[in-house]
Amino acid sequence: IDDYLMEITHVIRAEEHLSNTPRQMLIYDALGFELPQFAHISLILGSDKLKMSKRHGATSVLQYRENGYLPEALFNFLSLLGWSPEGENEILPAQEIIQQFSLKRVSKSPAVFDVDKLNWLNSQYIKKLSPSELAPLLKPFLQDFPYQEELNRLTEEQYLLLVSAVQERLVSLKDIKEEAAAIFAPLGDDSYEEEARKVLSQPAVIPVLQAFKEQLTAADDVEANKQLIKRITKENQLKPKEVFMPLRCALSGVTHGPELPFLISIWGREETIKRIDHTLDMIETAVEG
Repeated sequence: IDDYLMEITHVIRAEEHLSNTPRQMLIYDALGFELPQFAHISLILGSDKLKMSKRHGATSVLQYRENGYLPEALFNFLSLLGWSPEGENEILPAQEIIQQFSLKRVSKSPAVFDVDKLNWLNSQYIKKLSPSELAPLLKPFLQDFPYQEELNRLTEEQYLLLVSAVQERLVSLKDIKEEAAAIFAPLGDDSYEEEARKVLSQPAVIPVLQAFKEQLTAADDVEANKQLIKRITKENQLKPKEVFMPLRCALSGVTHGPELPFLISIWGREETIKRIDHTLDMIETAVEG
């Protein structure tokens, strides 16, 4: 009765309800209601090829939101479960999906709920946002952040730089806590990866670090940070990697991560110099040892 009163024209449901359809059609006839169009589609299976259930993970839309999935990404992903759009592009705005949708393009084979594909789609939607669009979406996921004091100290511009620095690395909004924590974690003697220690053991490293420390007059301008690194490279007649990599290892203790000029602007001059000094002390201690 609800379907009739709401003027439902199409009833699309799982194939397991196929056996119910004749009885429901008789009820429609008995009530004198016009029959809607019935369509039955294949089940959605988990990655183990079994019927989806609670054991396969999140069971409500709210849970996906709490896990950092964007509504647009989840809508796009769900639309592709058993249906294929025209062409090869699978990343489509909701309005285009609605316009393209047709039961004729719905597969008769069961669809698999592929979490890896959902994660990929979500990361693509995150990348499409501007830092100013993404910034407010990330803030709820920075509650109970282990370095809240450092985070609160950021200006609005620095917070946007933080967002820009980690944006390409986010699979879900929830990942911001881990990525930001890696940036704000204090640099201690045990912070250096083995590969970073190897880089910092090279003879040319100390002059590079000292030159960077002396010439870093301000740190808030990302472009100025890039130019400073280029200038030190040219002045010391070194290859870019021979300057960039020691600086990264000295400042973060690792050989990979967000773009270094962004990190320098996020830390600010005082924290950046502090990290350089700590690394110089570590190198000196290692040499004396």
